[in-house]
Amino acid sequence: MAMTIPSTFDVAGSVVDDVHAPAAQQLLSRAKAARLRPLCLCQPPGVQMYIAAAGHDLIVKRMPGTAAAHDHRCRSWLPPGELSGYGAVAERSIVDNPADGTTALRLGFSLSKAGNRAAPEPSDSSSHSVEADGNKLSLRAVLHYLWDEAELTTWHPGFAGHRPWGVVYQRLRAAVDGKLVRKNPLSMSLFVPEPFSADRKTEIEQHRIKAWAPARRQPGKPTKLLIGVGEIKAIEPASHGFKMQVRHQPGHPWFLDQDLHRRLTKRFATELELWQMAAAGDVRLVAICTFSVSAAGYANVEQLSLMTTDRNWLPFSGDADRTLLMTAIDEERSFRKVLSYNGSATALASLVFTDTTPAIAAFIDRPAGCEADGDASLAGLPVWNWRTDEDMPDLPSPMS
Repeated sequence: MAMTIPSTFDVAGSVVDDVHAPAAQQLLSRAKAARLRPLCLCQPPGVQMYIAAAGHDLIVKRMPGTAAAHDHRCRSWLPPGELSGYGAVAERSIVDNPADGTTALRLGFSLSKAGNRAAPEPSDSSSHSVEADGNKLSLRAVLHYLWDEAELTTWHPGFAGHRPWGVVYQRLRAAVDGKLVRKNPLSMSLFVPEPFSADRKTEIEQHRIKAWAPARRQPGKPTKLLIGVGEIKAIEPASHGFKMQVRHQPGHPWFLDQDLHRRLTKRFATELELWQMAAAGDVRLVAICTFSVSAAGYANVEQLSLMTTDRNWLPFSGDADRTLLMTAIDEERSFRKVLSYNGSATALASLVFTDTTPAIAAFIDRPAGCEADGDASLAGLPVWNWRTDEDMPDLPSPMS
């Protein structure tokens, strides 16, 4: 079964299948200097790409507006915008610039705090309309974007057992390369706990202190806020408010005041219940927050959002969503998990099967009237729908 297509590019007439190889890096450097566009060879005659910096290497990225031109098994393909929350923010809040290889993000929350301004509401109200400007990214939308960019929403059977936190950490750090917020690198504002090792405890502590230093509060000066992303181990009472224990970050929880915790438990009641009621390890609770650092070195949360994932770090939003994920994984299927970003007034697909031809959009309880019959399609893709008051239909057959 062809689950995915290897990434192969035409760079100035030479075929490249490993962009990180020294010879490929030289080719990409010359092509970038000459302003040549590589071609992704997933579809003949090739789909134009652009060259961008990622750390110390050059990589090849999808040109804006070309996702649908790629084969659906290609890493550069994306589900149609009508099926995903990404479509509502692409090109408005997420602006790729092929000329310099950067991506500008428009955030709907602040990365600074003046004085003792009250903390804002937990990100994403029940109506998904906390931000005044729906064209800007909420905290949850940033988390969803990072998950997509890190390819943590892509699944193939061979991934099973190969996604420890170390992989998630590396992919999230790589995902922010070239991303800018008000012309400043997002990498300077994102903190993800380094995989903990007792043998490297002191070294890891030094890295954390250095990373948190820009957010340390100073009297009379505006405070820079960092964006933290981590897996929550526990939420416990503290001497003042509550503390969220973060895995791989022992001894340095994220602190919440009483009011923020109260609103957190109300806004994210579903996520908290899914996490608390599941068997240990079956459901992960991932938090994204903005935080400042006290003079004593403690992290104080200003704003946050929560996301539940399965043990493979695949996000889900409810019991049926999780069951569909488990069924697809148990049947060794390949798919892309669809995320809502800022939320949507229309029903979004749960996932898109990529081991079928064409790709098939899988819905849960798609509203009546959205499809006239079982063969209905949306955005050019066939639709599979599970009505949860009935037995789950067989999953679409994969191609052989």
